[in-house]
Amino acid sequence: MSNTITNAQALEAEGKLAEAIQAYDDILNTIDDASTLALANFRLGAVYQEWRELFTAQRFFAQAHQLDPSNTDIRNAIAELNQYFSENREAVADEMSRKNSDQIVSLFRIATGIKLLTMEKPVQAYPLLKSRTKIFPNAAMAKHLLTDIQITEDERNAAINFLLERDWLVSTGAMLYTITEKGLYNFYIELAQLHIANAAWTEAVMCYEQTCWLDPEQQYPRYQLVLCHAGAETWDRAVEIIAELSGEVPAAVDPIVYYTAVAQSYHHVYQTTQDEETKQKVIEACEAVLCLDKKAKEISKLLASYQGKRVWWRR
Repeated sequence: MSNTITNAQALEAEGKLAEAIQAYDDILNTIDDASTLALANFRLGAVYQEWRELFTAQRFFAQAHQLDPSNTDIRNAIAELNQYFSENREAVADEMSRKNSDQIVSLFRIATGIKLLTMEKPVQAYPLLKSRTKIFPNAAMAKHLLTDIQITEDERNAAINFLLERDWLVSTGAMLYTITEKGLYNFYIELAQLHIANAAWTEAVMCYEQTCWLDPEQQYPRYQLVLCHAGAETWDRAVEIIAELSGEVPAAVDPIVYYTAVAQSYHHVYQTTQDEETKQKVIEACEAVLCLDKKAKEISKLLASYQGKRVWWRR
């Protein structure tokens, strides 16, 4: 059994259930072994059952059973859940209707928030988008819970159509719709930018981490993470991410803001380490800023403190 499943189970045992869910979902997307996939699905079902997300639990139990039909624990879990559904049909039907309505509300708020951003109304958009991360702490949970939502023609409002037109919501059956990873990616990107505008650096970090999880090939969120960690003054983490980056700064990232964050991060790390290589990184980042903006006074002063020369903008 891989260390990946062991790590996911450790997170679950520690009560870090949101993190465990994301770790189990990673396994579903990266592992081919049927027994491991069955266990990951089974544990996801158990976590969601504990949270009373019974319909999501049922879906994962069914997938686990399909992968490992002889597993007694999986069969017992399905039998127990089916018995509950059978004995509480009216309550189950009410709960299904309520959860479906809650899912539609979530889609409505996401779409409305992003539409407000296109109308240059970030103040109104921020609380709508931010409220969803309290319900879905990470992208894996959002993906699992915003699945197979029943939306009738009467409920196909402008917000739902907005998501469908951008392929952020797709039909999975008659009147059933599921949010796409593309839609979640854009949701977290937009919300991260709102967090930055409100200097909510820790929240912005969470959002960009989710976009990296959803699409590891995208470089833009990784560069933005450097800015957020610098804003949060978590300098060591900023430097760790910088070391992993290569190539040119993406066009969507302001190079002056980025290199300023790099200079500040290496500067604060250098104060602790006094490492000569780190010192050189400070100088290089300062020079990169000043090549783009000779009037960047704070960076000019920082460079002067390392080189003992007159500030760049007075030369």
